Amino acid sequence: MNLKTTYHYSYFIYPFLVSNGRYGEFINKFLSDNENWSFTIRDNEKDINTHAYYLPYVKRFLFPTLYWDEDLKHQYERMPLKKKLDIVSKLTCVNFQYKINESKKNNYKFNNTSINFEILKIELICFEPGICFLVLKTELDKADGVYSNDILDFNYKFRTINPRYQKKKKSDGMFIMNKGFNGVEDLSDFINHLLHGYEDVEKENIYFDRLFTYSYMCLDEDEWNEQRDLSEITNEFYKFLYVLPGEYGSQLDSDFIDIKDNTYTKWAYSKYGFSRESGVVFSSERESFNRNKLPVYYESMYFYIFLLAFYQRIALILFSQELMNSGTSKIENLKRRFTKFTHFSWFSQITNSEQGMDIWKKWQQAFDLPALFDEVQKEYSEFYDYTVARGQENINLLLIIIYTVSLIFSAMTLLVDYKILNANNHAAKVFLLIVIALTIAMYPIYLIGKMINKRLWKNSRKHFL
Repeated sequence: MNLKTTYHYSYFIYPFLVSNGRYGEFINKFLSDNENWSFTIRDNEKDINTHAYYLPYVKRFLFPTLYWDEDLKHQYERMPLKKKLDIVSKLTCVNFQYKINESKKNNYKFNNTSINFEILKIELICFEPGICFLVLKTELDKADGVYSNDILDFNYKFRTINPRYQKKKKSDGMFIMNKGFNGVEDLSDFINHLLHGYEDVEKENIYFDRLFTYSYMCLDEDEWNEQRDLSEITNEFYKFLYVLPGEYGSQLDSDFIDIKDNTYTKWAYSKYGFSRESGVVFSSERESFNRNKLPVYYESMYFYIFLLAFYQRIALILFSQELMNSGTSKIENLKRRFTKFTHFSWFSQITNSEQGMDIWKKWQQAFDLPALFDEVQKEYSEFYDYTVARGQENINLLLIIIYTVSLIFSAMTLLVDYKILNANNHAAKVFLLIVIALTIAMYPIYLIGKMINKRLWKNSRKHFL
């Protein structure tokens, strides 16, 4: 089934983690590259349709520059680069826009076919811990009109430009022919070139090996109206949601339990879909709102609902990984960071909008956020209790040694007082000194033994892996 569309766009998101300790240096790369990138300072009036949607504490987290007054904005423009970096690198969320060469943005071919596509926007969004998202907005351009299969095939192919996927499989005809990328033709190489040396490659598989797809499709009203119900084309919606190609022939089982959990429908001619690999809106021009207003809302207000949930998921997965691999020495650092995340980044209510909260809960459900948070909290509590218990064991051992030393000295004193032991006897003095030295050395010897055993275990584990 190939349905005619009247409007569409697709966002592709590449999530990555900046290597530990290099976040400031990474931000500096974009701040200093004024030729290709610009730092976004939010405007209270220009961006009102986005930021006004959120509760104040969420708005402050997502759009911190919104709270810069005019004096600070003017001062920032005159600041030296180092001072700018000090300010920007400490913001909870930063946004950089790539300066696309407008005269060349139509020179893109999809899979060596007659379908051209435009990259309308490239932006980098980073959260303070170094969790970042490279975002690309695309749109197809076809002389005889764009059909649903064109969009399905494009989304299915384009998402494979993820560099992690390209390491496993060569690009299948997806090339960018734009000198605005400084001669880099393959978009996968463009991403690699952009992030080389900064991306934490050890955690590169923290999510998945395709680009996340966030897409909007508005059908011609002849395709979905009072006479032609959604039930007749519902399989096209699910192919759209699960990023499958147009020729995908299998019919999705309507009784599959996750189907209703992964969708949201409030209005007659629009349907939302949520999964761990994509988010979509499938709509009909039968309602003019779906052509004129909803696509704007979906890429502004609703996009940041999705992005916040995406950030939370990756942050929680990272906490879980660190808890499994951390020693007791890192417990305080983990405690500080997890407490900060809980207080400033973990929200149950993000907006007063009923539909906004419905969408937020759907993303929480799709990313399994409540269960993941409970799991991390439980892991942390168990790890903390274990660390405290081990510390108490060491304290108890030290108390036993102190008690033993005290007891030995008391016993020696009694032996000397009752003249059972001659204090002037050389052999008795040597014996007494040896006992004291061994008693004092017991605890340091115990600690050194523990350290040696731990190092040997780590070395043997590395050799095994």
